[in-house]
Amino acid sequence: MKSLEKKKKRLGYIFITPAVVIILCVLLFPLLYALYLSFFNVTLGRTMNLNFIGLANYFEVLKDPDWWKAFVHTLYFVVADVMVGIPLGFLCALTLNKKYPLKPLIVGIVMFPYILPPIVNALLWKLIYNPDYGFLNSTLINLGLIKDPIYWLISPNLALIALIIANLWQGTAFATIIYLGGLQSIPFELYEASKIDGATKRKTLRYITIPLMKPYTSLLLVMKTILTFKIFEIVYLLTGGGPGGSTTVVSYQIYHAAFEAFKFGKASAMSYILLCIVAIIVFVYQKILGSESSIL
Repeated sequence: MKSLEKKKKRLGYIFITPAVVIILCVLLFPLLYALYLSFFNVTLGRTMNLNFIGLANYFEVLKDPDWWKAFVHTLYFVVADVMVGIPLGFLCALTLNKKYPLKPLIVGIVMFPYILPPIVNALLWKLIYNPDYGFLNSTLINLGLIKDPIYWLISPNLALIALIIANLWQGTAFATIIYLGGLQSIPFELYEASKIDGATKRKTLRYITIPLMKPYTSLLLVMKTILTFKIFEIVYLLTGGGPGGSTTVVSYQIYHAAFEAFKFGKASAMSYILLCIVAIIVFVYQKILGSESSIL
């Protein structure tokens, strides 16, 4: 029996070896190589020349006002996605969890933003915000709310808000999917028992639904924070960080440093600083919410 168990374990190791090798090559090696580059001044010629400078790249990033400006812009996206996207997704899920005619069609429409690739989502909103023939300006003019077209993506005061709204449109659909799955996992008997006990809908929501949704809220907080800190496509395609750097985010800053300025060491340092910040935020989430409310 022992020899048979050993053979099964050996066979299991053989089966998972390809997956482990792929993960090491695709995930771990780039992470370690980026960490390695962050300690060097990288110059490109016929070959890539490395000059060891220690933590200089990290200090340069932390002293760079443009980095902190981009970080604050990214934080606006994260706060909006967490403070608006998650509650809005919960309300949408509560509505979709009821029985009514054409429910599958309505659910499909609500979920549509989530299935769109980020690039397609960005191009769609670029058409919506177009000042000449965009849907938003046309609607506002036809309703008599504005007389002249508004240049949403060119105005320094409006561009960041426009991008946050476009990102929320897709992020809310994601929160709706997670919450809808959570709501459908709640035993119906709990609601029946509360109804028999004379609980109102408000009390049922407060004492049954919301507490049982805490693990899903914890999951969304972590995932939305990580995903939103990586936001890139919508900024790259709609504004390119402009006008005047008013919509530059950290991911775009890293892209610019690496592939436009060819400062690979500095870009790597930016990436690891962002990684540390996100890790700290996630750690704080877990401490505040408690491990018992997490399904991670």
